[in-house]
Amino acid sequence: MKKFILAVTIAVLGLTTQAFSQKNVDTVRLNKQYADITKEIADLQVKLQDAQTKLPDAQTKAQDASQASKESAQKSSNQAQKASNGDYDNTRKARKRANQAASKSSDAKGANEDVTSLNRKIEDLNKEISKKQKKQQELQSKLTAANAVPATNP
Repeated sequence: MKKFILAVTIAVLGLTTQAFSQKNVDTVRLNKQYADITKEIADLQVKLQDAQTKLPDAQTKAQDASQASKESAQKSSNQAQKASNGDYDNTRKARKRANQAASKSSDAKGANEDVTSLNRKIEDLNKEISKKQKKQQELQSKLTAANAVPATNP
């Protein structure tokens, strides 16, 4: 009888210890995942803030480049009208102005693409942060549940 009681006691202790250690392993794993996702969110928020800081400068550059492009195109048009009389110097100047206008137009296009790219990056970062925050909330719920459930049933 003593051997039977001893065997049952050892079996119960073994099962209890296994359940308790499994709970601790799960909690440690969840805590690590939670810390990792929190770090990822912080990194994404830094990137988002950086992109948002760069956006006003990029918009200003795009507006300035667009204005310069319009002015250059107008000067090119004026020079082309002067060149219509067939004078070689006026024709050469008109060609030079046309090349400058094309260059300014290309600069304006690039600046506008930069603004579009930054806006897209901000949108993508916001979506990614939202996904990570949702995952963080799920992990928080799992952690809360894991800590609330007793490891052993008396």
